[in-house]
Amino acid sequence: MAEFSIGQDNFKNFISSLGKDLEDLKITVNAGVITASVGKTTHYIKRSMEVGVKQTGTINISDLTKLKAFVNAAKGGEITITQASKTGTLHASCGSSKLQLPTSSYIQSQDKVRLLETLISRAEESMWTSWSNCKLTHHAVVDSASLKPAGSFSKVLGGKYSCKTEFDATSSEFTIRGGNSQKGKMFVKASLTNVSAPEVSARSAFDNWLPDLLTNLPNGDINVYTGDETVLILEQVDTSFLMVVIDQEYEED
Repeated sequence: MAEFSIGQDNFKNFISSLGKDLEDLKITVNAGVITASVGKTTHYIKRSMEVGVKQTGTINISDLTKLKAFVNAAKGGEITITQASKTGTLHASCGSSKLQLPTSSYIQSQDKVRLLETLISRAEESMWTSWSNCKLTHHAVVDSASLKPAGSFSKVLGGKYSCKTEFDATSSEFTIRGGNSQKGKMFVKASLTNVSAPEVSARSAFDNWLPDLLTNLPNGDINVYTGDETVLILEQVDTSFLMVVIDQEYEED
C-alpha cells in the first residue's frame, strides 16, 4: 500500500518535468518525499518533490496520459494518489472527482533505469569527472532559463534535425546548435559561471531529443558536467533533479 497527497499544480509540474512523451511512470514514496526516475536509450531523468505521505511504498502508473488529463481537469487543489500493490488499481482523487486506472506489472520507462543508475553511481564516486570510459573535463553552472529556448528548434527546423553542443571555457559559453548547412541552422548561447575546464572546447552530438529535454529543466542554476564527445549531465542539487543526455558519434557537417 502506498499513498501520498500533493498540491495539484505541484503534481502537474512533477510529472511534466519527466518528459512530454512519457506513457507510464514508477513513483517511489518515502517519508515526506516522492521520487521518479525515467531511463531510456536517449536519456535519464530523476526528480524528487516534497509531499504529504500517509503510506510509503511504490506507485505504478501504466497510463500517465489519462492521469495527466485527470489532474488538469479536476478541481480541488490537492491530489491524493493511492495504490494497494504494484499491479493494483491506481486511485486518484481531487475534490469531488475520482479516477481509477488498471495497472500493468511492466513499466516501460524503467527499462534502462538500473543500468544508467549504475553508471551514475560510478560517476558520482568520481565527483563527476568521468562517465563510463569517458572523461568529464568541463564543469560549470548555467541558468536553466538560458537553455530552454532550444526547445523551439523543432518549430523552426522541423521534426528531424541533428543537434550539437559546444562548451567553450575561454568565452564561458555553452552553445546548442540545431540543423545543418543544407537545411539551415539555429543557435542558442548560454553564459556559464564557476567554469572549471581546459581551454580547449568540448563538443558533443545529439539528436533532436536534446532540445525537447531541456524544456523539462527546473528553474534556477544547474550544474553542467560534460567532456569531448560524451554525455551531457545536468544537475540541480536542491530539487534532487538529475538529467543525463546520451550522446551520438560526432561528425562534422
